[in-house]
Amino acid sequence: MDEPILAASILITDMFVGFHSTEGWEVILEGFLHHFGLPESKALINGFIATILVVIDSCIKFWIFSYLTRYSPSASTIYARMNT
Repeated sequence: MDEPILAASILITDMFVGFHSTEGWEVILEGFLHHFGLPESKALINGFIATILVVIDSCIKFWIFSYLTRYSPSASTIYARMNT
């Protein structure tokens, strides 16, 4: 796997699933609840963000470090540089 593609995939998943996307997910979930006529519950939205997205983010990062480091040893180096 090419390093630019690997770096872009890590960045994109962090933007959509990482803690940077909290406000975006709030807007999406509020719109979803409003569209289906359900009451907008901040507790439900915050609970979804705090559990489901954190689990998905953890699984993706686990996959990056367990699978991609075997496939491409530079993956952990790229990820470490992105977090500094």
